[in-house]
Amino acid sequence: MRLAGKTAIVTGGAKGIGAGCVRRLASDGANVVIADIDDASGNALAVELGAAALSVRTDVSQRYAVEALFEAALAAFGAVDILVNNAAFVHQSGVIANFLDYSEEAWQRTLGVNLSGMFYCSQTAARLMARRGEGGIIINISSGGASRAHRHMFGYDTSKGGIEAATRAMALDLAGLNIRVNTVVPGSIRVDQGSSVGDSPIPPSEVIPLARQGEPEDIAAAVAFLASDDAAYITGSRIFVDGGMDAQLRSPSVDFRQDYSEWSV
Repeated sequence: MRLAGKTAIVTGGAKGIGAGCVRRLASDGANVVIADIDDASGNALAVELGAAALSVRTDVSQRYAVEALFEAALAAFGAVDILVNNAAFVHQSGVIANFLDYSEEAWQRTLGVNLSGMFYCSQTAARLMARRGEGGIIINISSGGASRAHRHMFGYDTSKGGIEAATRAMALDLAGLNIRVNTVVPGSIRVDQGSSVGDSPIPPSEVIPLARQGEPEDIAAAVAFLASDDAAYITGSRIFVDGGMDAQLRSPSVDFRQDYSEWSV
């Protein structure tokens, strides 16, 4: 129960990686606020976890919605100690496209959720943490696409690169307030939206050194570590949780021109 007495907000927390983080933070003793546009899944998860969980319908691309989210968290639990910026727009129609065909609508929506949403949530959280004077934790969920491009995912990769740059900039600006800011970089993670890598014709053993697809719980473990005092001297850093994918030179025999809607890396 190393997070007992803490309150965490997890954006995109209703399903997939976000839900894994919510469950892990709750199991470590934190109160958790599930911020998601998926009301049904968020409410169901809150019911599963009991009185220490709250679900708030939130479109993080809208500042007014973010402000309402934090007001609800404060009303329920009195403070916000941890923010996990997990919400992301990636797999929906129109987003997976060659750069020549990439639409302005997809660009605006992707950056609105992935970058503006992170900015609105992080600034709101940091201002609350600064006024309270007890420090805090901000954890951003990135992607391998921040440093190695996917085909046909221009907006997504651009936004994730921005998230990693923002992490470093926030870490420097907020260090004097003891607000630590770090990034977790997932690899190929089995999620419950769209198709999973498990359905791909390329077996994980060919692209992942640890020869298995990751689970949301693998990401949640790193998030819980960064949220704890065990990571008290870590800020401005990124932790890869990818089974070794970033460490290897990918085989040219593997055809990566397949439909990337099946990948969450």
